[in-house]
Amino acid sequence: MSDVARIAYIDHSFHRTTRSTEFLPEILRRHGHVVEQFWDDAWQGGPPVTWREVASHDVVIMFQSFCRPDGPYFRQVHPNVIYIPMLDQFGLWQGPIYNLSAFWEPFQGSKVLNFSNALQSMTTAFGISSHFVRYYQPVTTPPAPVQAGLHGFFWLRRELQLPWKTIRQLIEGVRFDSFHIHLATDPGTPAPQLPSPEDIARHHITTSKWFEHKADLHALMERANVYFAPRVEEGIGQSFLEAMGRGQCVVAPNQGTMNEYILPGVNGLLFDIRNPQALDFSEVAQLGARARESAVAGRTAWEKAEEELVRFILTPSEVLYEGRYQHTFAANAPSDSPPAEPVAASPRARLRAFSQRHAFFRSTRFIWHPMIRLARQILGR
Repeated sequence: MSDVARIAYIDHSFHRTTRSTEFLPEILRRHGHVVEQFWDDAWQGGPPVTWREVASHDVVIMFQSFCRPDGPYFRQVHPNVIYIPMLDQFGLWQGPIYNLSAFWEPFQGSKVLNFSNALQSMTTAFGISSHFVRYYQPVTTPPAPVQAGLHGFFWLRRELQLPWKTIRQLIEGVRFDSFHIHLATDPGTPAPQLPSPEDIARHHITTSKWFEHKADLHALMERANVYFAPRVEEGIGQSFLEAMGRGQCVVAPNQGTMNEYILPGVNGLLFDIRNPQALDFSEVAQLGARARESAVAGRTAWEKAEEELVRFILTPSEVLYEGRYQHTFAANAPSDSPPAEPVAASPRARLRAFSQRHAFFRSTRFIWHPMIRLARQILGR
């Protein structure tokens, strides 16, 4: 591959509107690479991105959406494929639903880029070369002004998962001086249930359904000092990260990715979505200040990790698996497909694979492995 890489970037077309995933193509372009974006409309009945459209690129990045390869494994048909999953696409907050091994099988031998600790643990457990990085947005907005009292904001997006009645339980026993609810649900979700007249009077609730300009919605958000996260689970969580950057106290379910950014009682508040209880809002100013500090420090760490991130993206998969777990594809390849090019394995990797195949060597590992480890130490390897 030349110094300038041609990168195919496949993305869920919903992100075309939100622009929440633009940060990665922008980084790659800033490093001098050519990024061609492909939008997957299959989720709403539109055309999917086909593998033939992207196969000739030096690198293929698939953000949440992906196109099927012309074979059972991406590694068989391309040397550098990166999949970027989003935590919320798996519904892990609901508990075990189905076995994910079949989902991850086509990515064996390729690479996964994770923005969640939970997903990093999952993909490495499946033997896939994975890179973890925690994203933070630039903190450019001034901190929210210090206000007396409680001022809440809640975007009611999913009535069946996080309705007003849940928020009402969290604020039981306190009175908000103002509370705005944005009633704009996600596509395909039921209409929201409005607060009762008693709740509206008690918390001085105002509502909205639509803004012609996004800036008007942001201006309204900035009046709050308590931001209630709108979803039970997030992919990255751009909305609550923005709130943290504004210096607001974020109240969120104790689920990913919110609980990977928020330490309850330190820089925000978390609650049990299955058993929501009244929260203590007496320290929201301090929690909001710590949230902003977290966002500033996190952004600095993200920028420092940029070089390593780009290096992971550009490095062919084979290099990252060298001397590690070796995937065998030939047995699974279609009969009319050429055999996959073998990956040169180190003696250490061959020994590990041999011991995994034969029960006798697995059962006697406690005898021979210490001797090999001692030999490595003597040889300085």
